[in-house]
Amino acid sequence: MNRKRWIALGLTLLFSCSALPAASAAYADMDYTHWAYSLVNHAERLGVIQGVGNNCMDPSGTLTWGQFLTLLSRTVAHKQYDANAQIYPWDTAGYMTVLEAGLLSAGDQLLVSPDGLDQPITRQDAALLLAEAIPDGDVLHPSASWLWYEDDGEQPDPEDVFSDWDEMDEVHQDAVAELYRLKIVSGKSDGSFGYADTIQRADGTVLLMRMLNQLEGSVYGEETDITVHFVDGNGASIGPDCLVSGPIGYALASYDSEISDAMPDDYTSADTSITYFSLASSDFTVVCRLKTEFERQQSAFWDLVDQGLASEEDYWSQDFWLIAPGGNSAKRTLLFDDSDKSRFANREEAEANMVTVTVPVWRLSNGKKVSGTASFSIHADLAQDVTEIFTEIYNDPEQFPICDVGGYSWRGDTATGEHNCGTAIDINSNQNYQVRDGAAMVGSHWTPGADPYSISPTGSVVRIFTEHGWTWGGTAWADSSDASYGYHDYMHFSYMGG
Repeated sequence: MNRKRWIALGLTLLFSCSALPAASAAYADMDYTHWAYSLVNHAERLGVIQGVGNNCMDPSGTLTWGQFLTLLSRTVAHKQYDANAQIYPWDTAGYMTVLEAGLLSAGDQLLVSPDGLDQPITRQDAALLLAEAIPDGDVLHPSASWLWYEDDGEQPDPEDVFSDWDEMDEVHQDAVAELYRLKIVSGKSDGSFGYADTIQRADGTVLLMRMLNQLEGSVYGEETDITVHFVDGNGASIGPDCLVSGPIGYALASYDSEISDAMPDDYTSADTSITYFSLASSDFTVVCRLKTEFERQQSAFWDLVDQGLASEEDYWSQDFWLIAPGGNSAKRTLLFDDSDKSRFANREEAEANMVTVTVPVWRLSNGKKVSGTASFSIHADLAQDVTEIFTEIYNDPEQFPICDVGGYSWRGDTATGEHNCGTAIDINSNQNYQVRDGAAMVGSHWTPGADPYSISPTGSVVRIFTEHGWTWGGTAWADSSDASYGYHDYMHFSYMGG
């Protein structure tokens, strides 16, 4: 692995546990526990499906003919669909693409006319379209599947599986049988196929992704191109595109060396997104953010190495590790004079290393921000850094208000948190609660944007602490800042990531 790729991967792993909000998060109406989440999210990354607004996917919503044909077109003929979308309305573009591909007829009869695109599509008609899109024969390469299928032995015949088999005509039976053989459809929980039922957005998307898996199996390993677009957190372009080539079915990550090298100067990936070289997409959008001071200093070090002015052997001894996210030997040496030590042995030892700092803060008084101070105990070796952090927060245009701050607190000989070490800080504890899967543990809520005391993932407090190498508990132990999923401690900032 070359050095730049190794660095990029290392940074990805570091920042996946840092205070940076993840770019890929659960939808407001469809979290990670939803049975279809991973495939719907994959389809969105490929550009096959889009949300309905307000970060919602409406997984139970009914698909119309126009919607399903559009999703199908984006899956099997996305370039032709894009061309048709320049001429026709979006649903007519889907209709025309599928029509041109010869997938829209059952014998000599068209399954739908342009006038019927706003009508719901049934499961059996969706199955017929999917079956028409799959080449004849077994197409799945045994090592090509990005879906995992349980080997459950020989399949029973579909007529013995689906209770409503005899209610379908022969044309639809053949289609359902083919999809069943390829494990694209499995039926409903009541034992039927649900042939006359309308198909939901989540169901339809999952079937399309399973079909795509089959199609890509037939061309597994063939080279294709992906155009990588670089955007900032607001979706604005920040630099020229990058063309990357690779084999169909293989993963492409936002931190791959070719992509990392092509990012605009002073930017890095804001997420750990992974897509695949796919038949369904020739584009990959990477959300970028400005590098932190740690990353800038690290890049500058490697520039010196390239110029022969520094040695690779000096990498781990650089001062920039003191502002890196998480714990490391440089931080432990600073705090405990021992690179292998990460805690104080007892309360007496801890308190001998603490000092009280007084920092400037903004207070709220009768709805107005007024200047004030806050005092708390912190590890002596972090006193200057902490004072600088709060001074920067105070001077930032946001003028984030602070009603309470907690630092060092001995919480027992067996406590594992960093408050025992004087390397953790809690801010506005009631308004930035500690929560697990939506249930409050400490504090009452976290409502950034509504409560001025709640810490925003994109606000000055998180940004400034991150710049100094501290980790925010809002995203440190979960994939996003979503309070309904996983464990979060929104009040909490820690120097060693704990």
